[in-house]
Amino acid sequence: MFELKNKRIIITGASSGIGKQLCFELAKYNPRLILMARNFEALDQVRDELISANPGLDEPIIISCDISNEMAVKNAIKQLSSEKQPIDILINNAGIGIYGPIKNTVPQDFKQLLDINFLGAVNLTYHTLPHFPEYSPGMIVFISSIAALYGMPCYAAYSASKAALRSFSQTLRAELVHTKISVLHVAPDYTQTHFFRNEKFLPGAHLRHDKMATAEDVARQIIQLIRKNKTEVALSLRGKLIGKVAALSPGFARAYFRRRARKLLII
Repeated sequence: MFELKNKRIIITGASSGIGKQLCFELAKYNPRLILMARNFEALDQVRDELISANPGLDEPIIISCDISNEMAVKNAIKQLSSEKQPIDILINNAGIGIYGPIKNTVPQDFKQLLDINFLGAVNLTYHTLPHFPEYSPGMIVFISSIAALYGMPCYAAYSASKAALRSFSQTLRAELVHTKISVLHVAPDYTQTHFFRNEKFLPGAHLRHDKMATAEDVARQIIQLIRKNKTEVALSLRGKLIGKVAALSPGFARAYFRRRARKLLII
């Protein structure tokens, strides 16, 4: 069982959604939290809420940082490393979405999502790796999506960024074989957060009405996966099925997503 007490944990995208809920779930184990997002005021509010709900918790550190900017990430980690204390867990959670057909998704949309969803996690991982403890367990977590398991209609840029994240996590896991650092890739399904309110909507597609999990439930599941030192998990039944069907019956998977595309696209 992976111990969380007193662990130094960085959480990106900690100002809202799954990231914020992860902070509250982790606080139960009395870790040393480092909250990271672009919005400093929102992070400050989360910190106040955490302290109020958990009186014995060490005051979380908050860092405003655009993770798509490598120099900003480098400076943020340099600021933390000045305390001469290791980073035990990195949770790469920050991400944004764009919804709409490929024909209306311009190359800049793809670049924006890759910069934040993929390269943001790469920046954090690269600059934190030297600060993990050498002789005690550490972990790097990638909060991805079922879109990493198969390209979702109307989510081309998002699916591409999350698939890249999954591939990166697999390579990283293999290359860290001689260390005590574990790698966890988690693929949640649709979750009730402000993600969908904030994502960019493009013309040419109907809004989808999928059943959504709560952010609290997703966060609790992720914490248990961390504690059990898991490696790669889809959280929902649909996610588990997509992974298995895509591997065992690719023709069926293609047919399923073609049907889904017909329902979503406006012709």
